[in-house]
Formats: sequence, C-alpha cells, structure tokens
Amino acid sequence: TTNDDFTSGMNLILGPKTNINDAVTYLNRSSEKGNRYSSYILALLYEKGNLVKSDIQKSLSLYEKSGQQGNSRGINAIGLIYDLGRGVKQDYNKAFEYYKKAADLGNSTAMRNLGLLYDLGTGVKQDYNKAIEYYQKAVDLGNSTALYNLGNLYEEGRGVKQDHNKAAEYYQKAADLNKK
Repeated sequence: TTNDDFTSGMNLILGPKTNINDAVTYLNRSSEKGNRYSSYILALLYEKGNLVKSDIQKSLSLYEKSGQQGNSRGINAIGLIYDLGRGVKQDYNKAFEYYKKAADLGNSTAMRNLGLLYDLGTGVKQDYNKAIEYYQKAVDLGNSTALYNLGNLYEEGRGVKQDHNKAAEYYQKAADLNKK
C-alpha cells in the first residue's frame, strides 16, 4: 500500500540499514500512488542534495505534486525557493504567489513568510499593517517565529509605537513556545 511504501522508504533513510536507492524507489512508488508526504520528502531530498544528487527542477516538480496532493508545506517550500533564489532566478512575485496559496491552506509558516515580505517590502509595497496581520494569523496557529517577528516590530518601532516591554513579552512568548 501507499503507507507501506512510505514507511519502508523512511525506514531505509532513517533506520539502521540505510539504503538511499531503495528508499527513493519506495518513496517514488508511494508518491505515484498519491502519498503527499512521499512527494514532499523526495522534494526535500532533491532540494538539499544530501543523500541524492541535487536537482532543483525535480524538487520543484515534487513540491508542486505534494501541494496538489494537499500538502501546504510543499507549496510553501516552492515560495521559499523563489524567495531565496535557491537554484532558480530569484522571483519575489512567484514567492508571494506560493506563500499566499500555502497560507490560504492554513500553513502558519507561509503566513509568517507573507508577513516578512510585507514587513521588509520585499517584492511588495511595504505595509506594516499587513505584516502584523499575517504575523498574527501565524501566531494564532502557534508559530513562534511570527511571535519573534512581532516582538522585533515593537522593539524597533516599525509600523507600531516602539514599546520595549511589549517586545520583551513577544520574545518571551516565542521562547516559551519553542520549549514545548
């Protein structure tokens, strides 16, 4: 089954008897049967190039497949690749588009990434209100990095009245969330 192939593939990556070639075979088979996690893991492998030869185009294709299979993390990952220009021409418009798709699916990291684009004015008109809105949406889903980003706005007085106490409060909440 799909889950058996996924489990077998992951065991061959993480287990005591590592065999990356067989792992990729199992994960590919599981991905072809519609397992979004297999598609995502394969995409990660090809993006990072640690265990297999790096192939950004294959990675993008697998992240896209993962997203079509319902995995918002794959869609967010495509946004990050374009945002950073990792193996592709840097394209903030595409990054925004993919972050927005993932955020609309409830991905808190994508919401935080959208907040950061608006916060810094990267590829979009700088808009602190929208940055705060996206950071807050991410925080509501338990994203500690978005809490840190909100704290940074208050510490530096960007888009809000500078308030070191409020900044410290956000930083502490972020640290507490990371401990969990």
